[in-house]
Amino acid sequence: MVETMADVTISLPRALQPLLDGLRGGTLDQKITHLLLGEARRNLEACEKERLEFEIKYGMEFEAFQRELSLGESGALGDVFRQYDLETDAMRWSDLVAEKRYWLEQIRALRELAL
Repeated sequence: MVETMADVTISLPRALQPLLDGLRGGTLDQKITHLLLGEARRNLEACEKERLEFEIKYGMEFEAFQRELSLGESGALGDVFRQYDLETDAMRWSDLVAEKRYWLEQIRALRELAL
């Protein structure tokens, strides 16, 4: 299913006009696209920062972490189902990998609109 976005009308206070004038882009659509692009990048940076903390904590990237977990009790990390902190880290780290993909997709889409 392909979703299409209808035209949206927004009303902004006149006091924002000087701020809008200072933003990158010639049209309001371009300005909003650049704002969204900046926000998406900030979210990607926050995601990457949190992901890096896990890499530092465990001394490996997510793929290696997953391999160690798949070894169960014989793995260097231990059994994920018997250690709450390890289980929650595994779930959050997995979420961060998916979140990174999401933000990269959003940034690519917004960059295409910004051209």
